[in-house]
Amino acid sequence: MDNIKNSLLLIDSFFKKNGVDYWLEAGTALSAYRDGKVFEWEHDVDIGIWREKMPSPDQFISFFSLKGYKVIIQKDFPFLDNIIQLKVDSECNNELFDIDIYLYTRMEGFAYMRWIQKPEGSYNLLKKRLIFILRNLYNPNTKKWVRISRLIPKKMIRFFFDKYLHFHLSTSTCIYHQFPEKYFLNLKKIDFYGISVNIPEDTNEFLIHRYGEHWKTPDSQFNQSEKWKKSKARVELRMSLLPSPEYYNQQR
Repeated sequence: MDNIKNSLLLIDSFFKKNGVDYWLEAGTALSAYRDGKVFEWEHDVDIGIWREKMPSPDQFISFFSLKGYKVIIQKDFPFLDNIIQLKVDSECNNELFDIDIYLYTRMEGFAYMRWIQKPEGSYNLLKKRLIFILRNLYNPNTKKWVRISRLIPKKMIRFFFDKYLHFHLSTSTCIYHQFPEKYFLNLKKIDFYGISVNIPEDTNEFLIHRYGEHWKTPDSQFNQSEKWKKSKARVELRMSLLPSPEYYNQQR
């Protein structure tokens, strides 16, 4: 799996250069610790960092775009809250592996990561549709949305996005990933594809919190049976629990 190793080396180099501690997250933490490799069906590596320590989006773009990645900030929303994705350019398909970088916020002894674009509760489908329509107008990434967005003044799009985002955050709940902050403050090293990487020091308790008591037993139906929805780490909370996200002007 040279493509995974190459990608891990880039991640390690980038975060060390910027003085940022990172750790293996989600399914990558499980597969690395239990099996010593990425799951065969996996399509990306999951990494976690503290939101307060992250390099700027421009630093991500300037570094990784030169290495064969397309950098996607917050799934093309005009703000940054919980995720940066590194997608392999087609020319580098055999050399690199996709990476998801999750941003955690510390508050009152816990680490939180929310999904603003996935509202729960009343009118959740309508709210989700509205915020994606506004995203497509704000950051159009298809010919269709480019044509439509040109019909509306940019200032008007920004005005409506601002107003709706405030409404969305103040009236919605969403699923958070919530962990005791100690898991991500106390890290240890493990060898993963010949690279020394971080994982929560109390790995057993971390994986129980994330995947349940039976994490040591491989379960090929874990995703299909939606057992992941029963994770202790998944909690439904007010979106407004955390501060509003910062806008980021994505250049195209």
